[in-house]
Amino acid sequence: MENFYQYVQRYRGHSDLQDQKWTEFAESVFLDTDFPRTGRDFDSISRYIEENDRYSDYVATFDEIWQEYTS
Repeated sequence: MENFYQYVQRYRGHSDLQDQKWTEFAESVFLDTDFPRTGRDFDSISRYIEENDRYSDYVATFDEIWQEYTS
């Protein structure tokens, strides 16, 4: 199973996505050099998202993508 960072990168640059927030979130993750790129567990990645202001508009988006990731 690929890690979350690898998974979310598939949404970068997709202007045809129904939810543009997914694309924006993926781009933010890509540009964030401190993002836990090898992470696979919800708690550590979720904590990182919640503790970083750059993701304040994307908490719900993260939850949606995480659901797809774990499906």
